Order: sequence, then structure tokens, then C-alpha cells
Amino acid sequence: MRSSERGENSFVIWTVNVDKKKSRSEGRRIPRRFSVPNVRIDELAKACEALGLSYTVEHKKYPRCWWEEGGRVRVAKKMKKTELMTKIAEKIREMRE
Repeated sequence: MRSSERGENSFVIWTVNVDKKKSRSEGRRIPRRFSVPNVRIDELAKACEALGLSYTVEHKKYPRCWWEEGGRVRVAKKMKKTELMTKIAEKIREMRE
């Protein structure tokens, strides 16, 4: 397995990581005041595109909530992960308005 496949140069961001309706134990990674409710994978991808990030969409299920739809994106490392997730959530909020 190559290093790029293992994700050494990218972050994995799941839809639940920025979902306001999830608790920290359910997978939310940023404070509730920055997060957005009911995040979809297409919104996550559009936010990454709008921010000019290189990303890959992966249709996988989050292990703690395997019964729910969701997914993840692999984003190239450009900044700290929490900062990146906050900017993505902010962009999703902007796109919904």
C-alpha cells in the first residue's frame, strides 16, 4: 500500500465530524456553535471545492453509526484538522443561506 493510499498526506473528514446533531461521543469533532445540522456528503464535497481544496469523496459508513447514510472526504493537508473542519462547516452554512 502506497503512502498516499494510507492517507499520510491527507485528512479524513466524515459527515458526522461537522454535524451539529451529533454529540462528541457520536463523532462530532468541532464545537456545536461552529457545526451544521444534517450534513450530507455532497455538501461536504461542494464546500471543499468552494474552498479550493484537493479532495476525494468516499462513500463509506461511519463505524459508530454504520446504519446511517453518510460518507467521508479525504482532503490534502494544508492546515490543522480542526481549523479545516471549522472552515468547511462555515462554508456549508454559507451555501445553505
